[in-house]
Amino acid sequence: MNQQDPTQPIEPFLKDLLASLDAQYASPTQSFPNVEAYATQFASNVKRDCAIIVNGKPIIPTPQEDARLQFQKKWLATPLSSHQLTSFDCHLIPGTGTFIVNFCAKVKFDQSGRNRLGESADLITDNSIGRTVRPIWGSNFGLNVNLVVDESVINNSKGEIISSLNYRFTYIPEDTILKI
Repeated sequence: MNQQDPTQPIEPFLKDLLASLDAQYASPTQSFPNVEAYATQFASNVKRDCAIIVNGKPIIPTPQEDARLQFQKKWLATPLSSHQLTSFDCHLIPGTGTFIVNFCAKVKFDQSGRNRLGESADLITDNSIGRTVRPIWGSNFGLNVNLVVDESVINNSKGEIISSLNYRFTYIPEDTILKI
């Protein structure tokens, strides 16, 4: 008897989630015609009423903005990132239709002083004079993320399937210039 592992689709799902957090915006394209479209692709699998915690601080929804939108706006203001999945563990909780997923990753941030849109405190940006700016990658941060994900992830669901997200740094390199 050959049974398929129900957790097999989890790894590609996690890699897609991390890739969405790493997406770069250079200028309007068909995929991202404007900054709003770019910002809403960050963690687009997160439900609007998701419980989100970043480094121990919950993101509290307001009447005007749900937690996912607040997270996407905050993520837009961060420097470029490069995530690498290192390990994961997941369990299907019988009768609930959900997976509990715990994964570890490494993440590097651009330490050039620019946010994801290439903006900095400088009055003249390199992007405005037509030069492409390359990121200055810092050392790896350690990362642990806990998720509650709908069972529909098994069918490669691309919709809103994350109902809880806890993103926590477990290691901050001493040589970083970022304040997290």
